[in-house]
Amino acid sequence: MMVSDSLFALGATFVTTCALSVVAQRFSPRYRKLPISAKTVLVLAPSMGAFYVRGEQVGTVYQRSKYMDQLNDEEREYLRKQREAMDSRRSLKERSIDFVADHRWSILGYTWLTGITGSLYHLYRKKGMTATQKAVQARMYAQAITIIAILSTAGIASLSGKVNDRHVRKNSAALEAALAGDTRINNAETAATKDKLQAASNSTAPSVIDKHT
Repeated sequence: MMVSDSLFALGATFVTTCALSVVAQRFSPRYRKLPISAKTVLVLAPSMGAFYVRGEQVGTVYQRSKYMDQLNDEEREYLRKQREAMDSRRSLKERSIDFVADHRWSILGYTWLTGITGSLYHLYRKKGMTATQKAVQARMYAQAITIIAILSTAGIASLSGKVNDRHVRKNSAALEAALAGDTRINNAETAATKDKLQAASNSTAPSVIDKHT
């Protein structure tokens, strides 16, 4: 399922970019002046980005559904309450860190695409360089930007894990205490109800005996 969806996204994006490239080649003089290496990047880069982004999305959904299927209703409810408690206490900084950690592959793909596109555009305006030199230098710029993005997202993902662990420990203790309190209340209510029923039964028993006598 995950591979098929990713391949579908790859194929659909590739067909779309090829069609756009044909149209640009036909109607845009500037596009016709671009070297074949730059045109290849403009066609393949969005396709690879769509492949990674869709694969990440489907993989995340699959992992969550597989994990949730192994839980019973009580465990799902417990997990839902725990997640709500964690979300209510998160700051904007922590939510931003979690977003980057959850979408790091998409961010890396778009970062590389932006880097290679911006580099090609910047080098295209420079004179005195051949098309091959521009393509090689643009690739080096994009690789440097991507390496920086990889290190940054890896650090943010590690930080996100530490923040989540801290919140899980704190909210698990709070939630267990709340659930324990609910249990004590329910037990007290049940005991009080039993006492009332017993008292009512004892009070009605003599009246029934009097009627029969």
